[in-house]
Amino acid sequence: MQSKTEIQNDLQKVVDDYNSSQSDITVKLLGTSGDNYATVLQSQFSASPEKAPTIFTLSGPDAAKFNQFMAPLDSSKSAGILLDEFKSDVTVDGKICGLPMAVEGYGFIYNKDMFQKAGVDASSLTTIDAFTDACKKLKGVSGVTAPIAFAKDNYFIFMHFVNWGFAVSGDYKNQIQQLSSGKLKLSGIPSMAQWAKDLDAIKPYTNKALDTYDDQVSGFASGKYAMIHQGDWVQTMLDQDKVSFQYGILPFPTGGNTKLSVGLANAWRVNNKATEQQQAAAIKFLDWLITSDKGQSYCADTFKFIPAFKDLKAPTTELAKAVSEYVQKSQTIPWVYNTDFPSGIDVDGAALMQKYYAGAVNSSQLLDELTQAWVQDAAK
Repeated sequence: MQSKTEIQNDLQKVVDDYNSSQSDITVKLLGTSGDNYATVLQSQFSASPEKAPTIFTLSGPDAAKFNQFMAPLDSSKSAGILLDEFKSDVTVDGKICGLPMAVEGYGFIYNKDMFQKAGVDASSLTTIDAFTDACKKLKGVSGVTAPIAFAKDNYFIFMHFVNWGFAVSGDYKNQIQQLSSGKLKLSGIPSMAQWAKDLDAIKPYTNKALDTYDDQVSGFASGKYAMIHQGDWVQTMLDQDKVSFQYGILPFPTGGNTKLSVGLANAWRVNNKATEQQQAAAIKFLDWLITSDKGQSYCADTFKFIPAFKDLKAPTTELAKAVSEYVQKSQTIPWVYNTDFPSGIDVDGAALMQKYYAGAVNSSQLLDELTQAWVQDAAK
């Protein structure tokens, strides 16, 4: 069972291929539930861990809830070629307990054709003033209903976007510890105070985060939006929509930031409550998916996954190449939410962002209410 809805159909084809290629193991792909994935998975493990999925995907704050169910994967072929910089993200009590799906990057995916029509040079958008000025120009391009679109799903409306405010600070770990203990407010973190001001600056040019993920991406594909706040994982959907225009990806220039937000996508996990035979079969399948020639082709060419492993095939799509360039130039900031956010803040934060976009709270009130929710979630 996995949570990336955009690869579900293609993953079924991969499973079918694997099942037909050998007779020892049968893999069954279970349905995915998108935003409710972690809740559904939690209920399955709570009811009967040994009957829960043998392979499941998790990352970020939700992963810690399942540490007790994660089997060590150090013996797998894939773990042996995992890049050093990503090992800590999947290590539990000194053991590798996850095999990363991919390295991913997100920011503002933009329509190069629209930028050209509006007379906007993407490389010049290194300040919030330049960014908002570009939005003014893009608003006048024919067919554009909003220069920027956010999706309303928890991670898209809140976790991904608020990450900029934390990650651009060099002291975010200490700041988050003080925030979680109630010793510091979000408004007292300079980079977060700036993030709130910059959010105010771009709000008039957004879709108010009213779209679903699918509608946000399809709106970009159809020309309704000049930019969407998303990551290279939308490549498959853009390919399915047969997008004809050129596109690229930009960082959010909060506080003059010029780095892209890059981290690990979900990691494949193996249920340690499954039988030993099931666990061994799961590792064999995952090694095939990650390291075999056919598996590498599926990951790179079909899923467009940028590998977190040594010497594996990488995708050649525009977004993957753009993210890889930021990585190679060390122009990246981390996914702070993957390791430092309290569990539950994704739901509470998303609800507060919806209030902000609806005009029920201003940015100062947003920071205050987020601080309260943060402390409460950290104490759970």
